[in-house]
Amino acid sequence: MSRSIALPVLAAALVALAGLIACERPRDVAVRVSIPGPDSVETPVTGVGLVALPYDRDSVLTALEATATSPRPDTAALDSLFRAFRVPFVSYTGTVQRTERLRDSLDELRARLDSLERNTPEYQNLYADFTRLDDSLASAQKRAEQARQALDRARASFIGRSESLRAAIRQWEDSTYRGYDSITRALAARRRQAPLTDTTGGDGWARFRLPPGDWWIYGRSWDATDPNAEWYWNVPATSDTLLLSSRTGRQRRRY
Repeated sequence: MSRSIALPVLAAALVALAGLIACERPRDVAVRVSIPGPDSVETPVTGVGLVALPYDRDSVLTALEATATSPRPDTAALDSLFRAFRVPFVSYTGTVQRTERLRDSLDELRARLDSLERNTPEYQNLYADFTRLDDSLASAQKRAEQARQALDRARASFIGRSESLRAAIRQWEDSTYRGYDSITRALAARRRQAPLTDTTGGDGWARFRLPPGDWWIYGRSWDATDPNAEWYWNVPATSDTLLLSSRTGRQRRRY
C-alpha cells in the first residue's frame, strides 16, 4: 500500500477509534421536568424523584402483562367516578387560585396606599379601588369555602364507592407484576450497572452521570388538574438534555 493511501486509511481508523472510545465514556445528562398547571401553563416541578435505569421498564411490564392469567379488570366504572370527582376538584382549585390572586392584588394596593399622603387625589382613587377589591376578595373567599364543602362531600362519596374497584385492580397488578423486581435486578446485574437517582431542584432540573450503554429516565409526577391522575415518563436517554413534559410523557389514571 502506498504512503498516500495508507495515511488517509490510518486517519479514518483513528477517527473511528476515537469515536468508539468516546462512546465508552460516562456522559452527563440534564433532565428537566415540567407539567401543566391549573391554568394549562407548563411549569417546572420541584421535588420529583427520577431514576436512570439500565433497562426499559415498559418492555418488562408489557412482557409480564402478556403472561397474566386473567385480563385486567374493567376500569369503566372507576373512570366514571374519577371524572365526576374532578368537577368539584377543579371548581375548588379554581376558586382558591382566584382568591389568592385577589389577595396579592390587595396587598400591592395596600403597600401603594401606605406610601401616599391620605389627602392626595391619587390616594382617594386608589382607596376606592382597594375597597372594591376588598369586597371582591370577601365574595371570593365565600365561594372558595362553598367549593371546599362541596369537594368534601364529593370526596366522602367517591372514597366509599371507589375503594372496592381500586382493590380489584391492585390485586391484579400485584399478581401480574410479581416477578418485576427479580427480572429487573437480573437485567441490571447483567449490565453490571445499578439504577441511579436524582430529584428535581427548584428550577425543575435533575442531573445524572451515566456510564456507557443504553439508559432510560423514569419518573412520575402528580397531575395539578386531577387528583386521580399522574404524569409518567420512561424516556430513552439518547441526548445530553431531556425535557420531561406533557409532550414527552403520558397522563394516566392512578388506580
